[in-house]
Amino acid sequence: MFQLSRAASLAAALVLSAFAVGCAGPAPNYAPSIDNVESLKRSGSEDVNVGAFTVAADLPGGKAISLRANSMVSPVGGNFGDYIASALRQELELAKLYNAKSGLEVSGALLRNNIDAGGISTSTGQIEARFLVKREGQVRFDKVKRIEHQWESSFVGAVAIPLAVNNYPVMVQKLLGTLFTDPDFVQSMRN
Repeated sequence: MFQLSRAASLAAALVLSAFAVGCAGPAPNYAPSIDNVESLKRSGSEDVNVGAFTVAADLPGGKAISLRANSMVSPVGGNFGDYIASALRQELELAKLYNAKSGLEVSGALLRNNIDAGGISTSTGQIEARFLVKREGQVRFDKVKRIEHQWESSFVGAVAIPLAVNNYPVMVQKLLGTLFTDPDFVQSMRN
């Protein structure tokens, strides 16, 4: 009898935890990449402002990213475009290149924002964004950057979901890294 009640208690706890897991939580705060900051410092860029990063209202992953039964939202602003703008601003601030009054501005649009946390042993994520550099309203750079990131994961949701959440800032670091090392971007940031 003890074994049956113990098994029933365990089953009930698993069912309750499955329902408790289905909630929304914030993405981790962005942590700037040392490599990205160094790329910016070496770029010869003048001071730059960060403009808005738009997100289409119907973009899957624009306001919340589904992670199995959970969802992840941006901890800054109202969408993940705001997250990317904030990340870009942090990188520029650490490189001592951010100036809110500069006539040189980086802005953009989030085009894709996805994490597939359903893998048995690996999970993947993709981010795609259009970046614009303007000087006094004149376009100097206009390109789409895209990254795909893969990490070891698990079939077990309690393991896979936190891994997916923690890999989102890494994905943004990689996206910004592709931007900062693009020779056309570097040239557009110089006087």
